[in-house]
Amino acid sequence: MEQRDFDKALEAWSKIFNAKRVGDSVIFNNELGKGVIDGFRFNDQMEILRFDFVLKKKIASTGKQLNAMDQYIPIFFGEPSSEKKSFDIENENKEIEELAFFTEGAFTTNTKDTVGWELFPNKKTCFVSIRLEKEYYKSLASKSAYYEQLFLEDAPYYIFEEFDHIMHGMFWNLYSGDIKNVYEKELVYASAMYLVATFFSKVNERESILESNKYPFNTKAVFKARNYLKSQLSQQVQIDDLARECGLSASRLRTLFKQVFGVTIHQFHQNVRLDMAKTYLQEGERTMSMIAMDLGFSSASHFSANFKKKFGVTPREFKEDLRK
Repeated sequence: MEQRDFDKALEAWSKIFNAKRVGDSVIFNNELGKGVIDGFRFNDQMEILRFDFVLKKKIASTGKQLNAMDQYIPIFFGEPSSEKKSFDIENENKEIEELAFFTEGAFTTNTKDTVGWELFPNKKTCFVSIRLEKEYYKSLASKSAYYEQLFLEDAPYYIFEEFDHIMHGMFWNLYSGDIKNVYEKELVYASAMYLVATFFSKVNERESILESNKYPFNTKAVFKARNYLKSQLSQQVQIDDLARECGLSASRLRTLFKQVFGVTIHQFHQNVRLDMAKTYLQEGERTMSMIAMDLGFSSASHFSANFKKKFGVTPREFKEDLRK
């Protein structure tokens, strides 16, 4: 009898963690660390691996260790924290790039064969791999014009979506003590379906990028750009300067950034600054003019107009709502 991909997945991860399989779980408490990987197989279309562990030492593995599992495409959903986790990916020049590892959301990629993983010690690590059967994955993707573009060519793609607050809550539902009862499998399935549907829905909201697959894949550069933008809240960032910082042409950086994150560089930087503005307003220690100046807006009125465009209320109205 042919071994199912579900069993291959559990066996592959048990080897990586030097762990023991118990039913549909992989459990370890050894020199590598302590933790559990719970497997849930719902039907031929979808199965889940739920990871929860603390390592004593760094673990590195390669995509080739998971190559036997070729009938399913995973979407990874990870803990929204700043704790260091990373993965490596082989770029178009066969060089290995280290990238942030699902620290704030979900990702999927078609470059599994060249992906390697590094998991770091002394931190609680939680992430979920929702594995969709290939044809089911494609049937969901085919509903999205954005995804259809990616399937037109065999060029590598990497799609990342940050958690919104509902996805954040749904992710942690998968780890809640309340879910661990006789209906755990059904509750896990419901949460997983929501995460998958929301992921595809958010990707579908992206604008089309007809030129995206004409460029070599370089994810390290766009993540470097993203981190740089998040660190530069007090001033506008010029695209040419950012491109030089990341080692790409401005046009290529624009295209790859939009492909991976679904928004333009300007929109992303604007959103980061406006989100910080909400934090400042909640803290109540700065005036409107101070916030505008601290976040690089030309004036308080310019700040107020952009805040209302994003959130539907002015900063003053937002602050008044906080007092209610």
